[in-house]
Amino acid sequence: MKYDQEYHFVRRPKDQDSLPSLTPDVDTEDRQFRFMAQPTGSPPLVFFNGARDFQRKHNIPSVKKVPDILFDGANMVIRSHIREALSAQNVQNLHMHPAVYIHDDGKRHEDYWYMTFTERFDCWDRNNSNYEKKDPPIRLGGSEFFSVYDYSLNSDLLDKTPLKQRLLFDMGGAINGYIVCHESISHLFRQDGKSGAELTLISDY
Repeated sequence: MKYDQEYHFVRRPKDQDSLPSLTPDVDTEDRQFRFMAQPTGSPPLVFFNGARDFQRKHNIPSVKKVPDILFDGANMVIRSHIREALSAQNVQNLHMHPAVYIHDDGKRHEDYWYMTFTERFDCWDRNNSNYEKKDPPIRLGGSEFFSVYDYSLNSDLLDKTPLKQRLLFDMGGAINGYIVCHESISHLFRQDGKSGAELTLISDY
């Protein structure tokens, strides 16, 4: 509970249906880019708006200005200036690979980078969080993943972890895990509400 107002979930805004929903093209989809760092010098990851048919069907207009942050599920694609700021922080377990987004009008946006966390940081408190205890957790790769409804962070674990090692991370141990950022770098993702991302305090989730 000590840290619940210092950290934010970084998510796709719920109330902005016109935003793109990233879908990889045929050359990208088999590259395991969501969990593995891509080899240096390998081709960019290429995405298009997989929600376009749904948006057309429901008369949802395409965004005219593509935002600086786009989402592939809980994972993010960020513009180069955000990538440069994050690179200066030396974020642990974060790899960023060139990405291209092809918008609904066919225009290629080539100044994006895909964020891949090769390890997750399981730091939510099992005693103070509200999660599904009746059903057994999902087990993948030797780790357990729970359905978490309300989060509280493990103060003892965060006390022992230097801030530089927990500025930005992918929440582990949760089926509905999101990328989490510390308040000191939250401005990189917020950008006065115009970034294409929504930040939610852990305590408000």
